[in-house]
Amino acid sequence: MTNAVPRRQAKNQVASGRRQRRSVSQDLLDLARQLAQVKQQARTLGIFTDDRELLECPSCGLLEDVTAEGLLVTYPNTSEEVNDSSLRFIPADESSFICPSCGTKVKAVIL
Repeated sequence: MTNAVPRRQAKNQVASGRRQRRSVSQDLLDLARQLAQVKQQARTLGIFTDDRELLECPSCGLLEDVTAEGLLVTYPNTSEEVNDSSLRFIPADESSFICPSCGTKVKAVIL
C-alpha cells in the first residue's frame, strides 16, 4: 500500500472535475438591472441603443438611420434628404421587425 499524497483540487473545481459557478455579486446584478432600465428609457426617448443593426425594408425601401444626436429616424431610401417619416419598425419577435409602411417582416441582425 502506498502513502499517496492527495492531489490538491484546482480552484473552482469539485472532485468530479466539473467547474463550480462563481457567485455574481449583488452589486453587479443591480448594475445590470439599472443598465437595462436606462436602455429602455433611451429607446422610449427615440435614442438608438446600438443593440442591433439598422433596418431596411427590402419591399418598400424604408430604412433606419441615426442622427448625430443619436436619435433613430426612418425615411425612404429614394429620399434626397434625411427627413424623419416618424414611422418605426415594430418588433415582431426577438430577431424580426414589421415594416410600418408596407407590413413586410424584416430580419434584424442582433449585436
